[in-house]
Amino acid sequence: MKQKIAIIGAGITGLVAGYELSKKGYKVTVFEKHSDIGGLMGGFKIGDISLEKTYHHIFKTDKYIIDLIKELGLQSKLRWYPEKTAIFYGGNIYPFMGIIDLLKFKPLGILDKIRLGLVKIWLENDNDWKKYEGVTAVNWMKKWCGKNAYRVIWEPLLKGKFDEKYKDVSMAWLWARIHTRGNSGELGYLDGGFQQIANELAKRILKNGGEIKLNYEFNPSKSPSFGKGDFNKIIYTGPLNNIEYLGAICVVFTSTQSLSSYYWHNINDTNSPFVAFIQHTNLVDKKNYGGKNVYYLGKYLPNDQLEEKDEVIKKKYFDYLKKIYPKFNRVLVEKTWVYKLKNAQHIVKTNYKVPSYEFNPSALRASPLDKGDSKTKIYQANFSQIYPEDRGMNFAVREGEKVASLILQGLQ
Repeated sequence: MKQKIAIIGAGITGLVAGYELSKKGYKVTVFEKHSDIGGLMGGFKIGDISLEKTYHHIFKTDKYIIDLIKELGLQSKLRWYPEKTAIFYGGNIYPFMGIIDLLKFKPLGILDKIRLGLVKIWLENDNDWKKYEGVTAVNWMKKWCGKNAYRVIWEPLLKGKFDEKYKDVSMAWLWARIHTRGNSGELGYLDGGFQQIANELAKRILKNGGEIKLNYEFNPSKSPSFGKGDFNKIIYTGPLNNIEYLGAICVVFTSTQSLSSYYWHNINDTNSPFVAFIQHTNLVDKKNYGGKNVYYLGKYLPNDQLEEKDEVIKKKYFDYLKKIYPKFNRVLVEKTWVYKLKNAQHIVKTNYKVPSYEFNPSALRASPLDKGDSKTKIYQANFSQIYPEDRGMNFAVREGEKVASLILQGLQ
């Protein structure tokens, strides 16, 4: 009889692990405390089409998710688009897509531009990330890009990503952002949204004899379905107590108005309430969304600051958007959604210690799994183990495959 495996969390890592294990004939049950699957990649409907609650795209270098898309038979829906990136700084929007745009970037002098360009080339081609582990991104960038280029380019982005913790972030993390993404050239998106990946994984888990239980908080001390010996192995994919996290707010809205010719806008102003402005329909044709333009406004912030009322958030974000684009007309905004996500980004400090895949009860943030059967081996797999790369769909797939492989090695 094949062993039974419980997976706590129906994000991409949990679903990939469940899919890989169910393919081998193991009985998989996925438990999700929310009413939908997909985790940070999860979508909602605009008309008949799914859109992610938080902005997503993939890169040409994202091998794991591209391979998964092919395996799931979704490759015909994968489209590649040219990058269209801009920076908002000093009250102006500047294109920022290559060396020519850098040379035309007025807020920096020629020496700053040369240093910035050389640093980018260096980091894209340097494969030895370990030498960056013990130094902060702040200090490294100040030294090699210069204080002015750091102030204009890197400080606003680090602050926007890590809030007050930005001074603690390891240069290894920033190396990975530049090294793994800098040579992509194009951005990928699935026609119909990335929710299709989660849906197809779930469908295959069910086809392979597994189960997916939604609105189900895994808690062996309270849930009668988790008695002694119910499962041979358990994978926990939730947040950990010994990792620091930030939450995220994402305001999504549709409008008949087109504000920009760019897709991605880095907001390099530390007074802005959001760090990124995305005109999604400058990547994906607006005909997919009933002819409406689709936008995101995103920000990372401490979990305890997620309680602000939606109307207050919308007003603050829209008021600032009008400073960037004076032509922005809120009357033309048709629908608005505010998504608040706890534990959306882990803080990668210098000499970051990657959590073990072996379960540590003291690190658990949610259910008291250590109260279960002592013979039931428990694993933990989540995006805090993605290192030095930043968390994202591609590496979430990798982590799901990795923990499944560890379990299969132990079972066989």
